[in-house]
Amino acid sequence: MSYKQLTLKDLAKQLNTSITTVSRALKGHYSISESMRTKVLELAKQLDFHPNPMALNLLKSRSFTIGVIVPEIAHHFYSMVMEGIEETAVAAGYNVMFCASKESSEKEEDVVNALLQSRIDGLLIAPSKETINYTHLQNIVNKGMPLIFFDRHSADLRVSKVLVNDYEGAMQATNHLLENGCKRIAHIAGPKKLSNSIQRLHGYKDALKNSRIKIDKDLIAHCNLTKEGVADCIEKLLSLKNKPDAIFTYNSFIAFESMLLVKRKGYKIPSDICFIGFANEPVISYIEPQLTTVLLPAYEMGQEATKLFLEQINCKTEKYEPKTVTLQAKLIVKESSLKKKAK
Repeated sequence: MSYKQLTLKDLAKQLNTSITTVSRALKGHYSISESMRTKVLELAKQLDFHPNPMALNLLKSRSFTIGVIVPEIAHHFYSMVMEGIEETAVAAGYNVMFCASKESSEKEEDVVNALLQSRIDGLLIAPSKETINYTHLQNIVNKGMPLIFFDRHSADLRVSKVLVNDYEGAMQATNHLLENGCKRIAHIAGPKKLSNSIQRLHGYKDALKNSRIKIDKDLIAHCNLTKEGVADCIEKLLSLKNKPDAIFTYNSFIAFESMLLVKRKGYKIPSDICFIGFANEPVISYIEPQLTTVLLPAYEMGQEATKLFLEQINCKTEKYEPKTVTLQAKLIVKESSLKKKAK
């Protein structure tokens, strides 16, 4: 048995009036008389009619839907960003469509096209680790739609963005290790092209330079953000004749996996090797000693990204001037980096 959903046209036909009148009556528009409004509401109740939100939004030339693309939905950091986005968006009357690129540039392009076909009003995105061509995102800008970067970004696109002061966070982490007696600090960086990986690497290097410590390229390893990649980086660092006495990692996933591998090889943390990660993940609470980490304001990042979208889409002027919001990271000290206090 087929099902036919009632439309505004059906109500208008039964009442011998226009679709516009029915639509306005359902929304309590001032131009509709009380008697007509009563007739429309009574018929809608009698027929169990529910307005189609999408159809109503089409009349407003907006879908009131925001597209969001993250590299990994299962990643705790991004799940917290998504929570901040959704709460702020819903409060402003918007729905949110969440998608994941799975760290694939090809998947990212496909998802962008799918979201555009769904008539989103704008896109919030943290680009994948593989993305180096941003043509698919430039197309969104060319359409006049809001495009907001968060966490990761491209300097080639002149759009609003919400970032963390990755450089400062990396300097804090490296300085903390130096203050605790570490001399050979290694850094397992993220992919070379990622904007936040670049900033964290710069912060690490400048902290060493400020302490007049020569940069040793052998102590820097780039990871592709997989378990296999972490294993390769640890193998490289531990095979050095003059091994590191501390490892600062791009994120907490790398730190967690690195600590497991180092412990399996018989090294003690922090007496042999100190550790600091970036971004606090729940998984790190399951390893001993507790990991020192640079905490990122993920939820706040989601809130601020959505606010920038709302500001742009509601902008009354013809040309919107993109903005950059920079949030501060915070070093949370635990046992894994306290070399001097190790027994």
